[in-house]
Amino acid sequence: MPIDRFYVVLNPTAGRGAAARMRAVLAREMAGVDHVVAETSARGEAAELAEAAAHGGWPAVVAVGGDGTVHEVVNGLMRAAGDGPPAALGILPMGSGNDFARLAGVPTVPVQALRRIVAGSGRQVDVGSVNGRWFSNGVGIGLDARVAIEVDRRRRFRGLAMYLHALSKVLRVYSPPRMRVEIDGQAAGDRPMTLVTVGNGGRHGGGFWICPDARIDDGVLDVCMCDGLGTLGILRFLPQVLRGTHTGASCVRMRQARRVRVTSPDPLPVHADGEIIAEAAHEVSIEIHPGRLRVLV
Repeated sequence: MPIDRFYVVLNPTAGRGAAARMRAVLAREMAGVDHVVAETSARGEAAELAEAAAHGGWPAVVAVGGDGTVHEVVNGLMRAAGDGPPAALGILPMGSGNDFARLAGVPTVPVQALRRIVAGSGRQVDVGSVNGRWFSNGVGIGLDARVAIEVDRRRRFRGLAMYLHALSKVLRVYSPPRMRVEIDGQAAGDRPMTLVTVGNGGRHGGGFWICPDARIDDGVLDVCMCDGLGTLGILRFLPQVLRGTHTGASCVRMRQARRVRVTSPDPLPVHADGEIIAEAAHEVSIEIHPGRLRVLV
């Protein structure tokens, strides 16, 4: 059925405040359309608003912000849905990376994205779950999660400068943890690893193609396992990841899976869609849920 009512969750800090300036555009483009705009004021609030909106019968929730806002809204929608179909997701990409929006085919120009949303067309995509939470794009365990934690703690810089600053601090002390990886119940590795990334989509962290062959609607997860590397090895590895040319390297193993389990005697940092979900996990369970989410594009 056509969607004619939209609940809009707007993160006013996204895009260095650019999302807040979208209010006038929303009012103009959605004139005559039944909609409500709710602004977030704290981390986690987007998930709460989306969940309440879905329980309240809104057929679509629009996330105005970056990948973090989308992550929260997806969690709210999926929690509200239970075993049933969730409300549809709209995205106005206003963050620095907008990885999932790009992978879903959302126009990069917010006004164009909004007009697509109002038109009501959509596509079914997969979502994943990790230790009781939901994710749209991917889960990182190890180096990328440790860098994400450092980025979250120190926001003196933006974009690539912020990432490089965080990476430089992490590399001074990072020691690859030992990880045992099981893929669909079968052992796939047990050794020190720089990272294990499980991708629903191929692009992560604002432009790193860590799982370049992943597709958000193919019903499987792509898994990148990178053996333990020293600092120089990591510095050689990362530029390859930016281009997606690392998959043939001797230190890399690429697999596909429906379920992934990672355990370790060492404390594991874990992120989902760039949001920190653990700093010292010892077990991580990840599963794909094919076609569960409708994205308006």
